Amino acid sequence: MSHARLGRALAALSVWAALAAGARAQSVGPDYPVPPSIEYGDLYRDVELSSIFSDSKTFPDLVPAASPTEITQEYDAAKGTPGFDLASFVSQNFSGPVPPGPTVDPASPGQGLLDYVASLWPVLQQSTTSVPPYSTLLPLPYPYVVPGGRFREIYYWDSYFTMLGLEQDGQHMLASAMLKNFAYEIDHYDHIPNGNRSYYLSRSQPPFFSLMVGLIAEKDGVGTYVQYLPELQAEY
Repeated sequence: MSHARLGRALAALSVWAALAAGARAQSVGPDYPVPPSIEYGDLYRDVELSSIFSDSKTFPDLVPAASPTEITQEYDAAKGTPGFDLASFVSQNFSGPVPPGPTVDPASPGQGLLDYVASLWPVLQQSTTSVPPYSTLLPLPYPYVVPGGRFREIYYWDSYFTMLGLEQDGQHMLASAMLKNFAYEIDHYDHIPNGNRSYYLSRSQPPFFSLMVGLIAEKDGVGTYVQYLPELQAEY
């Protein structure tokens, strides 16, 4: 391709990207769910400063039985009464995720490393196209891989290294799905949060989105860059 033709192609791509970005801004716009530290106010502070949970991540990951407004109103009315027990109040108004999180078993005797790694993907794969009401978990349209255990969310730059492993193991569709999820987050939240929880929306991680696009483009071709150009420009 001549320099002139290349210049025209790049100019056309820039115009297309600008139009696409404008349409996206008009139709979607940022939507930031309120984190639990704000939604629950004194209740959140009191729980985290208590010894109810040894892990500070446990409480914000619980699923409330009613709206935060209802729960905080009930808490404000009850906390000063004789015999009030904070742990009992929490157990009555919140439930833990079931199961608590994917756990990985050790390799079987004689199991090869590659077979063991391949067996982990189904265990660590999650799908959250819908989430319980008032949950801190942010829904995503495609499946993804999580670290496991207490970490039941997709994390930003961690996922690039997960995607490298997926590609090596022939799991291209799942790696592509994870890229689509990150593009979705850019479109909806104007950035990729640390993880898909409301309390992670205030921060991100090192910008690895372009590397993810490049990884998927190795198999799908240069059209991948065109497909994700609006999100690449938005993150930049």
